[in-house]
Amino acid sequence: MSARGSGTRGFYFNTVLSLARSLAAHRPAPAEKVQKLLCMCPLDTRGVFSLDIRRRDAVIALAVFLVESDLQHKDMVVGYLLSLLKGLPRVQWVEEATGRKSKESLPMAEIFSFCLVTLLFDVALRDPESCTQVKHFHQQTPASTHSEKPQVLPSCITI
Repeated sequence: MSARGSGTRGFYFNTVLSLARSLAAHRPAPAEKVQKLLCMCPLDTRGVFSLDIRRRDAVIALAVFLVESDLQHKDMVVGYLLSLLKGLPRVQWVEEATGRKSKESLPMAEIFSFCLVTLLFDVALRDPESCTQVKHFHQQTPASTHSEKPQVLPSCITI
């Protein structure tokens, strides 16, 4: 999820990240501008999200906005991120063909999932209401998906 990679991806990632950080600096951030950032993220189409590199970058930028803006528009953004997390098992991953893929690199799905869960735990630590939403989501998820639970969870989330 870094700016490394092909020139196009680096440019897009840097641009969408700059947009997110610019919006985060506004107090308050205009809802219609945040909505535009949200529109760059993947949409749920009949229960399936399709994630390509640009849409993944947009989700990371949205997460940066949420954290750096001190959770502005959290009602809109956290709900979306939780729905994306819920849809991860059915995501259609659109990988970019690169000749530089090394054997040591982790799968993009694993990297993205880690980023999304880490972000939601960060939000849960900062906001009791969001903590309740994340905890509720965590409890709703079947136990079989929690076979390897993280060692450290926000204090509001107990296993």
